[in-house]
Amino acid sequence: MNLLNPQDWLRAIRNPVVLTGLAVDLAPVYAVIMWGWGAAPLVMLYWIENVIAGVMTLPRLLISGANFGVGGVFAGLFMSAFFVFHYGLFCAVHGTFLMVFVAMSEDGGQSLQAAPMMDMLGMIGASLRLGRNMDLMIGLIVGWQVFVLFYQFIFKGDWRRTNPMAEMFAPYGRIVILHFGIFAGAGALFLLGDPMLGVLLLIVFRAIWGVHINSKQRSDGLPGMDASKYDFGKLLKTGDATPDPPERLP
Repeated sequence: MNLLNPQDWLRAIRNPVVLTGLAVDLAPVYAVIMWGWGAAPLVMLYWIENVIAGVMTLPRLLISGANFGVGGVFAGLFMSAFFVFHYGLFCAVHGTFLMVFVAMSEDGGQSLQAAPMMDMLGMIGASLRLGRNMDLMIGLIVGWQVFVLFYQFIFKGDWRRTNPMAEMFAPYGRIVILHFGIFAGAGALFLLGDPMLGVLLLIVFRAIWGVHINSKQRSDGLPGMDASKYDFGKLLKTGDATPDPPERLP
């Protein structure tokens, strides 16, 4: 999608996933204006969004594995266990860094000793206390993720055109670049004293990136990770997921 092309925007927002995702991404604007949110609750909301995306990856791994028979189901289970460990560790380290960041910005680090570290449930609980109606915003994200799973992945048949390996890597590709930009911007806002305009611009940046990601088409017609990069059937048989080169015509 070309973000500077109005026709691409019109085409993108006709997609229910893109349109509802845009509405959810812009919802924090209300929180900033009406509930007084600053950068701290916003960045923790985006961190919790990462956690939710990871949880919603698990049914994708299991359902897409069913495409490949009994071996695919067991592979999906194994990849789910690995994903929980690896992605969970990734989110725990990420969240701990942010808790330090928030403590330093809120009170100069005085609350740092009481801040939960490497404790997923503790960090989520602390995040709920950072902003008014944080639970409502989290509920919107959960609702949208469930909608995408059932509408796009199951009802529209995306599960038939992907595989567990592609789904396992998809969350990483979606969040790394985005959140590098978000947290760099948030750091600047902390230093500047959380100006409302800057926080709103951060939300707009996130919403625009969301439209780009949700409307991005890959070679098999699905947004996100390119499943054609992995021959999952070959992986189950030989241990090598590299697709075979196309046969040359005589």
